[in-house]
Amino acid sequence: MSKPSGSGHHSPPTTLAVLGCGTLGTAILCGVLASLEVKNPLKAQQQDATPKTNGVHPSSNKSPALGIPSRFIACVRTQASANRLEGELSEFSIPVTISHDGKNAEVIQAADIVLLGCQPQDLSTCLGEPAVIDALQGKLLISILAGVTIPQIEALLHLPSNLRRGSTTVVRAMPNTASFVRASATVITTPQGTPASMLRVVDWLFASIGTVTHIPASSFDICTALCASTPAFFALFLEALVDGAVALGLKRQDAQIMGAGAMKGAAELVLSGEHPAVVREKVATPGGSTMRGLLRLEEGKLRAVVAGAFIECKMAAEGLGAAERK
Repeated sequence: MSKPSGSGHHSPPTTLAVLGCGTLGTAILCGVLASLEVKNPLKAQQQDATPKTNGVHPSSNKSPALGIPSRFIACVRTQASANRLEGELSEFSIPVTISHDGKNAEVIQAADIVLLGCQPQDLSTCLGEPAVIDALQGKLLISILAGVTIPQIEALLHLPSNLRRGSTTVVRAMPNTASFVRASATVITTPQGTPASMLRVVDWLFASIGTVTHIPASSFDICTALCASTPAFFALFLEALVDGAVALGLKRQDAQIMGAGAMKGAAELVLSGEHPAVVREKVATPGGSTMRGLLRLEEGKLRAVVAGAFIECKMAAEGLGAAERK
């Protein structure tokens, strides 16, 4: 089967709906739109640049081989959220329909792919209505809900244990807010039997906003903490570095740029194959200032504090879906 492609003479356009387009959903949508505009700027310029509010057009309930999305719907709860989203999407020339009237079934009916981005505790409210379950038949549902497993969603949708033709295909993914700048580290787990065309579209969707790693479901909550939560950890560490530099007389903006650049450089060294310990040892030369700084960090038990914070984060991620397991 050929690679996913945009709309052509023989294939209808593929529509992606983001159900619960909050911070992370918006980051993903913006990353995808940016990727499409970079790859095909002339086509994007021909589209109406003004996001549409409400009003979706039902698509077929059949399940053709999916292509790269070329139509987009963003679903939020309130007018204020719709206004916020319209402002964030205004920089893109590809139009996005923004719905805020709570008609989830109508939005899903109009889509081929549904990206589920509501709060984990709102899962039943978001997907539990019979009309929503019916509208999802034959569709690809991608969940980015922390702590909510694929079996939980399948149980809510009354899906069979084994995939069958015409049923909803549920995929779980966890990107991070670096999707805004197309630098997300996304992890994905898919059920056995997921159609190849859907797998290719899922990979394309998240590869357009960063790197993609496929993992077993048993490791998902660990990877959620590692990929989605740690940007906040790194940001806190950067803030602390900047505070120290400001205390010594450096301008905060200058310190922030230099510190972030240093963090990026260290990450690039590790991604190129260097072990973190080797990077540390190369910088910490005998008798140097770096070694003294590292000793102070060790004195404060940095390793134990960071590892403990990570474990706590993983446990909390598991708990986010606990209410839906009852």
